Amino acid sequence: MPEEYKIIDKKIGIAGATVLTIGNAIAITMFLLPAHLLEDGAGPSIALAAGVTAIPIIFSILLSLQLGSAIPTAGGGYVYVSRLMGPFWGFIVPWVAVPAIWIGLIFVGYGFAEYVRFFLPITVDLVAFEFTVPRLSIETWIWILLIPFLVLNLFGIRLVTQIQFILVGIIILGMLSFIVPGTLHIDPGNYQPMFPEGYGPFAVAVVSLFIAMYGFGLALNIGEEIKNPVKNIPRIIAISTVIGVTLMVATVVVAVGTVHWTEWAGAEAGISVVAGEFLPSWVASLVAVAAVVGALTTINTIYVSFSRLVMRASRDWIFPPTFAKVSEKYDSPNRAVLLIGVPPIFIVPFAPDPVIMSLVLSLGLLISIVFLAFAAYRLPKVFPQRYEHSFYKLSPRVLLISVAGGIVVPLLFWLLLLVQEPIVGFAFLFWMALGYPFYRLRIRRYQKQDIDLKERMKSLHAHEQEKAAGE
Repeated sequence: MPEEYKIIDKKIGIAGATVLTIGNAIAITMFLLPAHLLEDGAGPSIALAAGVTAIPIIFSILLSLQLGSAIPTAGGGYVYVSRLMGPFWGFIVPWVAVPAIWIGLIFVGYGFAEYVRFFLPITVDLVAFEFTVPRLSIETWIWILLIPFLVLNLFGIRLVTQIQFILVGIIILGMLSFIVPGTLHIDPGNYQPMFPEGYGPFAVAVVSLFIAMYGFGLALNIGEEIKNPVKNIPRIIAISTVIGVTLMVATVVVAVGTVHWTEWAGAEAGISVVAGEFLPSWVASLVAVAAVVGALTTINTIYVSFSRLVMRASRDWIFPPTFAKVSEKYDSPNRAVLLIGVPPIFIVPFAPDPVIMSLVLSLGLLISIVFLAFAAYRLPKVFPQRYEHSFYKLSPRVLLISVAGGIVVPLLFWLLLLVQEPIVGFAFLFWMALGYPFYRLRIRRYQKQDIDLKERMKSLHAHEQEKAAGE
């Protein structure tokens, strides 16, 4: 197939891609949601929920390792589904992902605003003058976060990666400063009763907290920009998952165990409030800084990851081809970055509360795991040579178990949500169904030009075929 677009030439190594992935995964979620979920009646069960959310991630990671090492490419989340499940399902990936990520950016911004306001108002005394940083509205702080990082991502992945190294170091330091001493202050009695208002709030907590566990798939969407992607994508996913899951689950477990949940339910900057109960004030502040930086790293990589997904889908023309263009100067898909980053700026005043936003995001991520499972199941049949010669190859039995788990567990989470929040669940399903007529219109438009869009969405592009063949 002729390639009418520019391939991104600048590459990052395993260390750079790993810090991008860790920064994407260790988000604001585990700092922001616990206090809100406590307020909704989840109680100590949020500690259990944090652990339960890791279950579908195990299957997701195994599936991602297999697919990523077999087909390293940009926008892997789209490519695997379109090539292995079918063109329509490939279309649904960006159809669902783009509006979900608009909400996701606002959700991260909300957490950023809560933790910044933990410090405010604050007076800064410089040599020449003194000024006070006011306690601005949540919406204003969201804009203050979104706009600069949108601009930063227009300058390419290398600059983004350099900044990410520093930010991820701060996050890990802040989380360890809370977790390590916190384990010495845990009171087992704080975990009882585990379900103070029944199992319903616990189910919502499981689905809500799940979004904190899904950032490890970043490497699948930036495969084109990773050095030696066939070997490095599995390594990046494995390393970042071990570090990220351990830190995030431990943060929630320690927070619940050290301070009774009724004392910080609904509190702004809840984890920092807990830290202030048993740590010096400067350490509690460091925890808040880690949360703020978690928002920065996540915003940073959301632009990176999903702009590549849009770029790759646009190369197939299921999105307007203009979004596939790459800046000659910065090697960045700037138009795709703008599609991801500009609309949320205008949506901010109309966004729902953080728990609802987290549920929408989790539904999208759970569906993506189901799609990955079906794609992995089809891999040995559609691309047998790629499966046989994968750097990371699951045996047929392990692959089948991973596929079953990747379908059954996310669907169970979906059912939990439909019981507790049916409006959110059915609204999401309606949006997916609405994608079908738009897909048909896109197919029909190109048929009039004698272009088979479905066929274009079934075959790998030339550079993707060469990359796997050469490694």
